[in-house]
Amino acid sequence: MPPSRTSTSRRLLPAALVAVGALAVAPIVVHASKDSPVATANAADSTATALPSVGRVETCVVDAYSGCTVRHGFGQKPAAITATASGPALLSIDPQRTTDESYRLRALRYDGNRYRAGTKLTYTVHYDFAQVAGQPTTPAPSASTAPTKPPTSSTPSASPTKTTTSSAPTSTAPTKPPTSTPTSTASTPATTTPTSTGSPSQTCTNPTWTTSSSNNQGEGRTFGAYYVHNNMWNNHNGTYALSACNYNNWYVDVTQPLPGDKGVQAYPNVHKDYNDVPLTKIQSAKFAASTPANCSACIYNVAFDVWIGDGLNNELMIWTDNKNQVPAGRKVGTVTFGGFTYDVWHQNGYTAYVSQVTQKSGTMPLASFFADMVQRGWAPKATTWQVDYGVEVVSTGGTKQRFNFTDFSIQEN
Repeated sequence: MPPSRTSTSRRLLPAALVAVGALAVAPIVVHASKDSPVATANAADSTATALPSVGRVETCVVDAYSGCTVRHGFGQKPAAITATASGPALLSIDPQRTTDESYRLRALRYDGNRYRAGTKLTYTVHYDFAQVAGQPTTPAPSASTAPTKPPTSSTPSASPTKTTTSSAPTSTAPTKPPTSTPTSTASTPATTTPTSTGSPSQTCTNPTWTTSSSNNQGEGRTFGAYYVHNNMWNNHNGTYALSACNYNNWYVDVTQPLPGDKGVQAYPNVHKDYNDVPLTKIQSAKFAASTPANCSACIYNVAFDVWIGDGLNNELMIWTDNKNQVPAGRKVGTVTFGGFTYDVWHQNGYTAYVSQVTQKSGTMPLASFFADMVQRGWAPKATTWQVDYGVEVVSTGGTKQRFNFTDFSIQEN
C-alpha cells in the first residue's frame, strides 16, 4: 500500500471520485508512450489551481515500460500526487518526473512483475497543491524503553502487507498479499504489554472525517504532514469504516469474513511521504494502538511499513502486535533494539521484524532497523519514500471489531 505492499503488500483505492475540493471530473482514458505524454485533463480542471486538493478517477493503458506519462492539465506542479489502484496493482509516481504539466506513473502487478503493454488500469489520483504544514515538534526519543517484562522467546505468527503512494508529502502506498497463508493453528506471541514511553491516551469522539469501504477501494485524507488512508488494496468481502480526528487519533471498524485466499485484505494506516530521502534522516517514531480484546477468530498484525529504495521492490515491516499471522519468507535470526527482541523474517524484497511481545505503544527506534538492513545488505539503496503505521487485516471472523490508533509521529534529524 500496496506501493503500502511489497513482498506481501497492498494498497488500492476506489474507482469512485475522491474530490476534496468542489471539483468533479469524469474518468479519463490515457493511452501514453514513454516519451509522448497524452493530455488527460479537460477545461474544467483549470479551476483546480485555486484548490488545496483535487481528486478524480483516471484510466491508463500502460506502455512497454509498464507505465504512463500523464498530462494532468493544471499548469502547476502539485505539491503531492497520490495514485491508488482499483485492483491488485502496485502504483508509484516518480517525483523526479513530476512537472507543472505531467507526471510519470509506474504500475506493477501485486507480485512485483510488469504489466504487458496495452493493459488498462483504473486508479484514483489525488492532487495536493498547497504545501503541507510543517511537521509538529515532538520530543526526542527516550534512550530507555524497557518493557515491564523481558521479551519472551515465543515464536510469533504474522503476515506482511503494503501500500501504493505518490510523490510529495501526502500519498498512499500499496501492499502485496502474503506469500505465507496465515493459519488458525499458528502460535500466538506472548501478550505481555511493555510500558509506553510517554504515549498519550486519547479517543476520537468527534471525527472530522469519515469514510467507509466494502470492496477494494478506499479513501485518504491529509492531516498536516501526514496522510490517513483507508487502504483497501486487496479487500473482497469486508467492510471498513474509518473515522479520524487527526493523523494521530483515528479508528477503523472492521467486519471481515475469512477470505478465500486467506491473505491480507486491507491496511488502514497513517503515513508520511518522502522524496527519496536517506534513511539516516529518520530516527524514530512514536506509536500507540489498541486492538480487539476478545476476538478468537481474528487474524491481523499491527505494523510499521517502510518502502526501501525508490520503488515497490523492497519492503521493511516491523510488527508490534500480532494475532495468528505468519510473515512471508523464513526466519533468519533475532535482533534486540530498545529493549525488545524481534524475530527476523526475510525473502528477496521483503523483511519483517516481528516483536516477541506485544507492543501497544512506545517509541520505535527506526534507525536501528535501517542500520541492520544496510549491514545485512538488504538495503542496496538506503533511502525511503514512505513510512506507514497501521493494521493489516486478514479476518475478524465476520464480526465487527475496532482498531484504535492514538499516537503517531516521526522524529527526524
